[in-house]
Amino acid sequence: MKSKWMISLAVMALGAATTLSAQTYYKNKAYQWKGNEIIQGKWKARVVSPTEIRSNYVRQMSDGFMGWDNDPINRQQWTLSRDISALPHYIGPTLVEQANYNLSLQESLEAIEPDSTFRTGIFWGGVWTRDVSYSILHALAQLHPDVSKRSLAAKINANNRIIQDTGTGGAWPCSTDRTTWVLAAWELYKVTGEKAWLDRIYPVIRNTIEDDRVVAYDPVTQLMRGETSYLDWREQEYPLWMQPNDIYQSETLGTSLVHYQSLRILSEICRLQGQPREAAKYAQWAADLADGINRNFWLEDKGYYAIYLYGRRHLTLHPQSETLGEAFAILFDVADEVRARRVSASVVNEPYGTPCLYPNLGDQPPYHNDATWPFVQGYWMRANAKAGNEEGLMHSIASIYRGATLWLSNQENYVIWNGDYGGTQINSARQLWSVAANLAVVPGIYFGIHYEVDGLRFAPFIPKVLKGDRCLSNFRYRDALLTIRMKGFGNQVKSFCIDGQQVDKPFFPADLKGEHTVEIELSNVQPAPCGVTYADNAYQPNTPVVKQQGNQLAWEAVKDAATYRILCDGKQVEETTATTFSLKGYGEYQVQAINAKGFPSFASEPIYYDDAQQVALYEVEKYAESHDGRSVRITRNENILITIPVEIAANGTYAIDWRYANGNGPINTENKCATRVLKIDGATVGVSVFAQRGVNEWDNWGWSSVQCVPLKAGKHTLTLEFADCVENMNITENRALLDQLRMVKLR
Repeated sequence: MKSKWMISLAVMALGAATTLSAQTYYKNKAYQWKGNEIIQGKWKARVVSPTEIRSNYVRQMSDGFMGWDNDPINRQQWTLSRDISALPHYIGPTLVEQANYNLSLQESLEAIEPDSTFRTGIFWGGVWTRDVSYSILHALAQLHPDVSKRSLAAKINANNRIIQDTGTGGAWPCSTDRTTWVLAAWELYKVTGEKAWLDRIYPVIRNTIEDDRVVAYDPVTQLMRGETSYLDWREQEYPLWMQPNDIYQSETLGTSLVHYQSLRILSEICRLQGQPREAAKYAQWAADLADGINRNFWLEDKGYYAIYLYGRRHLTLHPQSETLGEAFAILFDVADEVRARRVSASVVNEPYGTPCLYPNLGDQPPYHNDATWPFVQGYWMRANAKAGNEEGLMHSIASIYRGATLWLSNQENYVIWNGDYGGTQINSARQLWSVAANLAVVPGIYFGIHYEVDGLRFAPFIPKVLKGDRCLSNFRYRDALLTIRMKGFGNQVKSFCIDGQQVDKPFFPADLKGEHTVEIELSNVQPAPCGVTYADNAYQPNTPVVKQQGNQLAWEAVKDAATYRILCDGKQVEETTATTFSLKGYGEYQVQAINAKGFPSFASEPIYYDDAQQVALYEVEKYAESHDGRSVRITRNENILITIPVEIAANGTYAIDWRYANGNGPINTENKCATRVLKIDGATVGVSVFAQRGVNEWDNWGWSSVQCVPLKAGKHTLTLEFADCVENMNITENRALLDQLRMVKLR
């Protein structure tokens, strides 16, 4: 039975939208949003009312995922079936935006588990750190504050640290984006103003960031190590030769930006907690990280930031764009206003949406590769709004509405080149962060609500084509209940009234209580054009597979390669059309294929052309208790401190790593990555990471992560030590076998 509010909503909205039923709001070569319909070739979704959508869309591709047969979504019709009257009510000029909002409100309620935590998707149970955090940050903090709080609390471990969900090579520290939790926890505090919550999250955030400073920060580049945030399907984002230890050593745009924002938040929390010295320390750490991001990742010729640095002893910049990272650079103010507009204008958009990566990988199926994820599109939408890019903003809004309206649910991802949700490797309807991105359009973009410590800041943005009257009512903020009315278009506020009284700035103070009415009138002036880059889908060449034959490198020709770039120690030394290269000195060599569009492939696996005199090997069993006479077992209780005396023949920088085995799990899941603090002469110089290499594969030997350390000639003491700051996500099991210590002098 429909509530009185639902009936009133349908009548009011239908009357407002009927006169606009023939207007085209958005159109490109793939689809259009015309009146109350989304039309994509023969596929059509018609919004009957704010509480009903009918669609004839049929999934075009099959990904073989077994969950499809049990998908409970009705793919022909959606009718509101949950009571959403306790949540904010939205009335706007089009039925498409109202129905998307109500559909997503319903799906947010359906995502709440019996234990009052968020389910990740129809096919994905449980709370996942990054998923729930990005969802709470998008919209769920205000809509479901108590559920958000319980969900975040579920991701704190027994050591009062944030949990890094199972991931590459045994989770943390190969993956280090658990600090997404910080963004969500802080957003929840700003929404509720609860001091008890601030007191609860403060030590968790501080402990986590202090550990990450030791384990993941690179003081040379001033960047954070670890897998790029949310892009955790290894083969989809990294060259196939990279092992989990290599992924740990990579330094990524998105993850570094999440850490940067977390440091800013921790600094502000310290200020609120009356700790000015700590606040200043973390603010400086944040400033250093911002400097590292701008110095290492900015691509002046492209107008955006590169995805990551990668390699082994030497790191190489990969000039691919990564949309979530680009969005965060704008949203977190690492990009200044000029760069923000350049990024907004330069990142490639395709007809169905903005791809996660550009260019894509031709040897990988759609998932992160060749795909759009609505939650990422949502952050890109916010970035376009902040940059003042109306055309880019409208592209994002339409991209989010197209999918949810045709599919009658918020899918996790879809194929970028045909817009179909069925062709990706894994997918799920009612995916939490996609739901949250759709919900963010109304309060986050149209009304431009931003939560501050002391109130609500309004920065609305209505594209001209969506002009009209809007109302967001039953909006709960701390001890206030708001009705927010707005008219006009643009991104400049002409007047802002609270309870009929005009105020100087568009801000609602946190100390106002009870029922209030906010009235906003926009200037009806479009912002200056920013520009948008559109392009068809494109691919970088496949990675060359290179072999060393004496003093020559050789590789098979790569499809579509025009030339090959030879790198030595991460720097270009030659470009050639040949498929061989004569080595011209000691160093770490790699080859990239370059296609006619100028897109480079990933660099090939490093080949070390070394002077044997520059390599020193030490058998670890000579310096620690051996369990089998051939190798040393390190656990939380065994060989927690290993001391090895070394003698350096000449001043220089030395690459230090260990031959090891870790059979605690596969390379793509579990949480038993082993990590130890590396010290020289008593001073910490970094950590050594011993990622999982296979289930029970204790005879599968490889090399750990590498630390490059400047050393003076003479005797030194090297120690490998277990410490609280390297406790992994499993806590109970932190084990590996060690065979050799290797020290290589770099030229």
